Amino acid sequence: MGIRDSPHHRTAPPEGPGTGLREGPCTGSREGRRTDAPDGWRRSKVLTVLTVLAAACAAAAAALGAVAVDARRDLGDLTTRTGEVAAVLAAPDARTVRLPVTTGGTGTVVVSRSAGRMVFTSSGLRDLPGSQDYELWLTGPEGARPAGLLDRAAGGVTVPVVAPLEGERRVALTVEPAGGSEKPTTSPIMVARLPTA
Repeated sequence: MGIRDSPHHRTAPPEGPGTGLREGPCTGSREGRRTDAPDGWRRSKVLTVLTVLAAACAAAAAALGAVAVDARRDLGDLTTRTGEVAAVLAAPDARTVRLPVTTGGTGTVVVSRSAGRMVFTSSGLRDLPGSQDYELWLTGPEGARPAGLLDRAAGGVTVPVVAPLEGERRVALTVEPAGGSEKPTTSPIMVARLPTA
């Protein structure tokens, strides 16, 4: 007696009407389905939605990629700046000068002639309108050259500006049009003599 001949094995009768299964969308019957839209229209609608979703996902991925690249660049810039600041501060000939800013606040300059750099930061500077920026200048026998714009953080404290020294004797701070100038356009609100040794 084989498995097929066994009394426990019987072929089940085919399922169909009257067998207890409800006909509808899951059983392949057209009864119970919406028939007010043709199948082609439904497929077209689904494809349109999928296309829009794919485009949105691609745009989001591109935006996240751009943010990641910007973040990596910013982190690299910060790491470089931190290393430059640390080199100036750790130099054996580092000298610090603090002076009041005439419009309020304090400027601090740390100079290392052996490192060939200076670091400038400030605190308590007043807010400027969006049409103006604080700009730092190094002055020497050749005149003034831009040393950088101040990037303000919370409480009027500025992110340290690191600038190479080329024999300049003074550092000055001015208020310039947004984006800075090639040459100072206003009178300095702070001038500090840079230590020579």
